[in-house]
Amino acid sequence: MEISINNTMKKKEFLLTALFFLSIYTAFPQDILKDTISIGEVVVTGSKTPQSPGNVTQKIDIIDRQKIQTLISGNRNIAEALMFQPGASVTALSRNDANWGTNGGIGPKYSIYMLQGLPLDAFVDPMSLDLSAIERIEVQRGPASVLYPNYLSQDFAGNQSPLAGTVNLILKERIDKTLTRFSTAYGSYNTLNGQFYHQGKSENLNYFIGTSYESSDYTNYGTDNSWLNMQKNPLYKKTKLYGGATWFPAGDNKQKFTLFVNKTFHSGDAGRVYRGFDNDYGTINAGYSIDLNDRISLQTHIGLRQYNRTWQESNFGTIDTLKSNNGAVQNIVPADIALTIKHGNANLLTTGIDYQGADYSTWSDPLQGHKSLGNKSAAVQSGMYAQEEIHLSGLILRGGLRYNFIRNNIELVDGGTPGEDSKDWSSFLWSAGIKYNTNPGISIFANAGNSFLTPGLKSTGGTIKLSDLGVPGRNGQLPNPDLKPESGIGIDVGAEAFLPLNFKITVRGFSISVTDAIIDNIVSENPSQTQSVNTGSTSSSGFEIEVNQSASERLEWFINYTYMKTSVQDAGTVPFAPEQVANAGINIFMPFGLIISSYLNYNNGFYDSSDEAGRNFFKPGTLLNLNISQKLAETKNYKLEGFGEFYNLTNNRYEMPWQFRNTGFSVMAGLKASF
Repeated sequence: MEISINNTMKKKEFLLTALFFLSIYTAFPQDILKDTISIGEVVVTGSKTPQSPGNVTQKIDIIDRQKIQTLISGNRNIAEALMFQPGASVTALSRNDANWGTNGGIGPKYSIYMLQGLPLDAFVDPMSLDLSAIERIEVQRGPASVLYPNYLSQDFAGNQSPLAGTVNLILKERIDKTLTRFSTAYGSYNTLNGQFYHQGKSENLNYFIGTSYESSDYTNYGTDNSWLNMQKNPLYKKTKLYGGATWFPAGDNKQKFTLFVNKTFHSGDAGRVYRGFDNDYGTINAGYSIDLNDRISLQTHIGLRQYNRTWQESNFGTIDTLKSNNGAVQNIVPADIALTIKHGNANLLTTGIDYQGADYSTWSDPLQGHKSLGNKSAAVQSGMYAQEEIHLSGLILRGGLRYNFIRNNIELVDGGTPGEDSKDWSSFLWSAGIKYNTNPGISIFANAGNSFLTPGLKSTGGTIKLSDLGVPGRNGQLPNPDLKPESGIGIDVGAEAFLPLNFKITVRGFSISVTDAIIDNIVSENPSQTQSVNTGSTSSSGFEIEVNQSASERLEWFINYTYMKTSVQDAGTVPFAPEQVANAGINIFMPFGLIISSYLNYNNGFYDSSDEAGRNFFKPGTLLNLNISQKLAETKNYKLEGFGEFYNLTNNRYEMPWQFRNTGFSVMAGLKASF
C-alpha cells in the first residue's frame, strides 16, 4: 500500500511539473531571437585575465545578475544558485547550516569558492555573503589546481581543493548609473526580510554599499526523535553589511584599485532554551592591477577571512540546564601576485606566487567563565606557478606547473600537547588542457590535472574526545590523529555546440580519483557524531548533458542531466554523492513587466557514509520552485515591483543526513523600489 501511495504521489508531481512547463512554453511566440549577452566576454576564472569562454580550455558557465534575480534560495545559501548547474548536487541542511553536497561526485571540498580570485570557505562563506553584492558567478568545471591554490580551512570538512573546479564570485567594478534600491518581504515562519542597496560614481571612483536583515521563527527542521530535540520554534536573526569600491586613477582600465568589505552577524537557537548560537563572520578583499604596456599586466590581491562561531550544549530535562558554551575561531589571510605576458598573436604566459596564513582554535566553557582551549594550530601555505596558453588558429594548448609548500604548527589537540607539533609537506602539481574550435560554434576540449590536500585540524583533533563515542549529548567530530594527506587526479573531455535558433548543447565526461581520500563518516545519528577517515582509493566518473536556448526576447529555458558513479575502496560510495541529478528551468519576460521563473531539481538519492554496514540512504526526489515578479509602476526616475517566491511547491519534506529534514513548502512576498 505504501509503495502504491508513493508511486501515485510521484506521478502527480511529474504531471504537475510537465503541465506547468508546457502551459508556459506554449503561451508565447517563439520567433524572436534574443540578443547576445555581452557578459560572456569578461570571463576571468580560467586564466586570471579577461577572456571570452571560447578562449579557455575549461568549461565555464556564467550565472549573471539577471539569472541570480530569478533564483530562489530556500536556505539562504549562495550554493543554491549553483544547484541547477550540471555536475553539482547541493544539500544545504537548513537556513542555519552549511551545504554538504558534492561537486563531480567526489565530495563537497573539491571545488573551491573564490571572491575576485581569492579563496573562500566553501561551507561558511556561501551562508555569509549576500548575493546582492555579486555581479556574476563564474563556474569552472574541471581541474584548476595550478592557477588557484588550496584553501587552508581547518573547520567543517577541512582544507579544500580545486580538483573538480572553481566557483568565482565577481563583484561589480564599473557603475553605469546611480541606483538606490529598497526591498521588504514577509513570508512563512514569520520570516521578515529587508534589504538596502546603493551604487554610484564620483569621477573615477565607482562604489556600492548595502545591508540586509532577516529574522524568523523558522520551524522544526529535524526528523522525528532527532538529536536536535526541538521543543520550540528555532529563532534566528541574520544581519549583513557590505560595501565595495573600485578606483581607476587615470579613468581607463589600465590601472585600478579595488576594495570589498563584508560583515555578517548570525544568531539564534536550535529549538531549545540552551541551544543558542552566535556567529560572526568578516571578509575583506583588496586588489591592485596595472597594464604595464600592451602585452604585460600585473595584479595583486590580499584578503582577510574571519570566522567566529559559538554554540551551546544543554542538559535536556523537565527544565533544561546549560551544559557548556563552545566556540571555534579561525582567521585566514590569502594573498597573491600574478604577471601575465601576451606574446605572439594571442599566446598567454601567466606566472605568480601566492600565500596563505591561517590560525584555528576551539574552546569550551562548561563552568561559565572558565574557558579551556581544545585545539589550537597555525598553518602557512606558499606556492609558485606558471602556465602557458598557446593559440594556433582554432587550436588552444594549455599547460602549467605549481610548487606548493605547507606547514602545520600544532600547539594543542584536545587541550593537551600533540604527539607531533609540526608537520611539513611539499608537492608539485600540474595541469594541462586542449581545445579545438572545429568551425564557428563547435568546439572540443579536454583537461587534466592533479591535487594534494593535507588534513585539517578539526579532522585530526576533533571537537569532542574519542571516549565520547555514543555518549548522549556529546555531538560533534571525533578525532583521528593518524590521518594521511590525500592526492588526486582529475580528467574531463567534452564538446560544445552553438546551433541555430540560439540553441547551445554541451556534453562533458569526467573522471576523478583520490588516493587516501579523507571522508567524513557518520558514526552515530543520536548523538550526532562524525569522524574523518582515510578511505584508500576513492573515485567518481560520469557525464553531463546540457541543452539551453534563448528562444526569444521573452523566453529562455534549459535542461541538464548528470550521471555520477562513485566508489570507495573496500566500502561503498562517496557520502552525499547521488548517482543521478537532473535540472530544468524556464524564464518568461512579459512586455508588461511580468517575469515568471520556475526551476526543477531532481536528485535520485545518496548515502550519508561510505561504511556499507552502518550507512543510511536518502532520496530527495523532486524540488520545484517558482518566482514571480510584476512591475507595478515605473517612471523615468523610479520603479516599483511586487514579487512572490514559492519554494518547494510540492511540499517535499525529504529527509537528510544527521536527522535533518527539508522544511517543505514556503512562500515569501514583498515589494522592491528602485530609483
